[in-house]
Amino acid sequence: GVHDEEPPQYRAPWACEAVVRGGSATATGADERSRSLRTSAPNFTGIMARPSEAPLLTFHMYRAQSEGNYSLENVNTGNLPGVLWYLQHEVKSGNWGTTDKFGVDRILRIKIQMRATQRLVDHRMNFSVRVAFDSGKCTGPHCHFGWDTYGYSVGCNNFEDKYPYPDIDTQYPDGIWYSLPGTCPSKAYVDKNASCIAEETGGQCGGVPTGTGNCTWNYEEAGEATLVELYEAANLTEREFWAGGGSVVASRDRVEVARDVFETK
Repeated sequence: GVHDEEPPQYRAPWACEAVVRGGSATATGADERSRSLRTSAPNFTGIMARPSEAPLLTFHMYRAQSEGNYSLENVNTGNLPGVLWYLQHEVKSGNWGTTDKFGVDRILRIKIQMRATQRLVDHRMNFSVRVAFDSGKCTGPHCHFGWDTYGYSVGCNNFEDKYPYPDIDTQYPDGIWYSLPGTCPSKAYVDKNASCIAEETGGQCGGVPTGTGNCTWNYEEAGEATLVELYEAANLTEREFWAGGGSVVASRDRVEVARDVFETK
């Protein structure tokens, strides 16, 4: 989708749909399951080892974050509606523990540069299917299948497509989530080792991404907004800010507040 909330220089039209949709992109069920479970690192040759013809995309992503600072690789991010839905659904709802889950107290903004691999371009795609990361480890869907086939590419899913998650209607229909594969995505951060990092290079690279299988994205920090700043800008208490959880109108109001706060950064 087009990020209409972004300044004009960071807007770009792109496809954010499931890659495996038919034709030559489709694997048999057995083949896909086999490749999703394999643990060896991809070996990029041929067109995957050469720069792609994909356009360079530059835009903002956002991430709900605690006060801790660390390199953003093997993480999930989103656009503003996507991150606010995560905050409301999984942090502030209390459905998964306390309302300060993981100590999240701010939203980070990062400027992404990315370029799709040639295999994605050949299927008229700029993104692969978004995967989930848990403490830096890819937990699906089909992590190795995607990376073997399309390289360590940035993953994306529109909420309205209901795949892979959320798989329900939400009050943030414009939400988008992303995945950023870095080094050693088959292991949690605490289990990373030099051998894994050397074998599983990930897609983050220095300089302008080329679109080879292991050079698809980079980022730089682009400001942050604390949740307290959002409450103050809306002139609401925390409870009032997150009230009306099922309302699309109230949710759009929250997105506007967050957007306005970031405009001042």
